[in-house]
Parts: sequence; structure tokens; C-alpha cells
Amino acid sequence: MLHVVYRSHGGENAKGRPSWYSKALALDSFLRAVATARAAGEGVEVLFLNDGPLPQDRLDLVRAHGSVRAITGGSNRASYLAALKLAARSDWSAQDLVLFAEDDYLWRPDALVSLLRSAAGHRAEYFAPYGVGTHDDIEGRVPQWRRPRSARGEDAIPSSAVRWVPHESTTSTFAVRVGALREDHRLLVLCCLSGGDFDHTSLLAVQGIPRFTARDLVHHHPGASSNPVLRVARAAYLTAVRGAVDVASLRRPARRRRLAAADPAVCTHMEDGWLAPAPTGQPGYWEDLAADTRRWAERGRDAETDPRPTVGV
Repeated sequence: MLHVVYRSHGGENAKGRPSWYSKALALDSFLRAVATARAAGEGVEVLFLNDGPLPQDRLDLVRAHGSVRAITGGSNRASYLAALKLAARSDWSAQDLVLFAEDDYLWRPDALVSLLRSAAGHRAEYFAPYGVGTHDDIEGRVPQWRRPRSARGEDAIPSSAVRWVPHESTTSTFAVRVGALREDHRLLVLCCLSGGDFDHTSLLAVQGIPRFTARDLVHHHPGASSNPVLRVARAAYLTAVRGAVDVASLRRPARRRRLAAADPAVCTHMEDGWLAPAPTGQPGYWEDLAADTRRWAERGRDAETDPRPTVGV
């Protein structure tokens, strides 16, 4: 069983976006992936966690396709913490999977089918649908064997053949087994309080990989305040929390989690410079998928989709 907590906010931020981006498109692509999974006989339950008001047309759409819970978080971190708490305290089975989804991702129709079939046959506890070649390539430390197939020139493998392979990190859009989430909840909250890209920190920590170097513990971004007292207090706070994260990351081997990522990605963050690598030989893949998703929505959001992707684990 897959439970989805889809975090949504009515506003926009200043991030650069591709010309075909919209939150309405993101939602339609996600609903298409849900429809495809259900057509394939998979159990999918969706809860829309709305931080603040949504445009009425989008609110009507989410109400028609799942349960809705409104919160007043006011920030990405607040709504993320609310989503973690909701899932950790739920009555869902420990064997179920929960997907935390953000509202600015474009999803392949077969994304959730691929995720569920991978989870059924994979030992990993965490899953990254955003895929390889994305988030953990920031620091240029990913070995060749963990780069996407498109970067390795494996042209003969069709894009529909998704493999889920070991990976280092991902964004706040990820899936995890409910039992593992409950055990890791406190650590994930602590990582969220460490500042910066807490999602990257979190996925390292649960795998037993300390994020912060000695330099990171004493040198921080000064923050927005010009008050020297507040700056000193902020630095002390970050040093303490980041030190605690690194200590908590030193888990015994039996508690270290495994993260599997889709290769190629089954969704992409719709932000300039952060699109997931396109499948081999399809450079316009995500833009084409955006157009195809719009056509699907125009047909009534009930059009048939192919529930039989080729999925490799």
C-alpha cells in the first residue's frame, strides 16, 4: 500500500522555472500517475496537505481526488515537519510505503507503479523517484557507476526500463517504509533544524554518513540579521545542532538505511538547472511529457494510461 502526502502551497517563489512549468501541471501529472497505479491494481491513498489557501480550481481538484488537510505552516520546513509528524503518528502498517511529494514536480505516468514494484522487490528503506544524476551530483563526488545511464552512453536501454540503484541523497520528495520512518522520525526532525539543504543532510544521516565537517561546524552563512548578538546566537545554535546531527549519524550498521534511486528518474523537479537527466536519446523528454500531460487533463483526467511499464529493480 502506498500513502502519499502531497504538500501544496498556493503561492510561488523566485526560482527560475522552465517555460512549461505550473503547479497545475505538476498536480495533473501526479494525478495521472495515481490513476495509472490504480489501473495496475496498486493500492494508493492520497492526502493533500495544503499550507495556506489554494486557488479554488486546484482546491476543487484535490478534494475530488483525495482527503485534504489544511495547515498554516508558512514555510517549506514547517510543512515538511508537519508531513513527517502526520505519517509517523498514523495508523498505517509498518510495511506500507509513504511518499512525501512536493507540488513543483512533473511525474511520469508510470512513476508510482515503478516505485511500488521496486519497493516490493528491493531491500532499501528509502526511495528517490527524482532519480540519479540529480541532487547528490552537486559536490561532484558521484562515481561513474552511479551516474545515470544517459551519462554512461547506454543507448540500447529503453527509457521505460527503470532500474532502482543505490544512491547517496535526494530532495524532500522521497518515499520511505512507514516502519523505518517511525524509527527515524527524531533524526529527520533534528536534521531539518540544521539549516541549509536539510533534505540532503537527512538522507545522508539515515544512511550513517555524517554531513558536516569540522569547518562546517564553526563556519556558517551569517543569515539575514545584522545584529551581532543574533548572529553569535545563530552560529552557536547551528554548531550545536549540526554537531548533534553528525553524532546521531554514527548509527550502528544494523540501523543504517539504504536509499534506492530511479535510473532514469520517474519525476523531475521543475526548476531551471535542476531538471532530472532526460532518458537516453530523448533530450526534450520532460517538455514533451508536460505537453502530453496537458492533453491528458484536457481529455478529462480519466483517459486510459498504460499500467504496464517495464520496471527493473
